Amino acid sequence: MVKTILLPDEMAEEANVLAASLGVSLDELSIMALEALLKKYKHSSDADLDLEQKMAIAQRGITKYHQALIELAQ
Repeated sequence: MVKTILLPDEMAEEANVLAASLGVSLDELSIMALEALLKKYKHSSDADLDLEQKMAIAQRGITKYHQALIELAQ
């Protein structure tokens, strides 16, 4: 399946720098990040979580990923 995502320019530049420093393509980096988020999400107990809470967890993961991109790009 092919999906297109739109990223802010700054995030896209940081992702490109990180991908290049890791020796992977931007697509491979995106897959790695999504796999990490999904793995973390699967390990959390979602029995008591509603959709809003699940979305908040996903947003925190995305924020942490963005912060990691910034740190690694520096």
